[in-house]
Amino acid sequence: MAAGRELIRRYFRELLTSPGNLAVADEIFTGDVKFTNPVKASGVNGIDEYKAFVTTWAVGFPDRDFAIDETVLEPDDSRGAARFTITGTHGGEFMGAPPTGNPIKVIGMNLFRFREGRIYRVEAFFDPLPLWRPLGVAKRLIEG
Repeated sequence: MAAGRELIRRYFRELLTSPGNLAVADEIFTGDVKFTNPVKASGVNGIDEYKAFVTTWAVGFPDRDFAIDETVLEPDDSRGAARFTITGTHGGEFMGAPPTGNPIKVIGMNLFRFREGRIYRVEAFFDPLPLWRPLGVAKRLIEG
């Protein structure tokens, strides 16, 4: 069980949390990693796209923190889940929204699938409104 828990810890604390280390992606993901989430409808496919997605967070929220609130793992270490809290200040452009200086707080859960000691699938579940409202884009996104 320790392997999956350590991958989850590295994912949130070393890759996503400021300052972030993109090289960690090469160590924790399979080459064919896939990521689905409420922020990018097309998803993320492969390590290079994942690094680009992480960079959008780094630019948009330079002080971001992805705290791990709880983890649960399958006994065979094939799957895991983590409840997380994202906090930060919108200090740079994020997904087309210019910086507002507003704080964010987003609570969600990720499901992880592991293969050969690496992450090959991540599915994120959270309400995107606590992210979009402080950025001033919620109404535009809701109404289309």
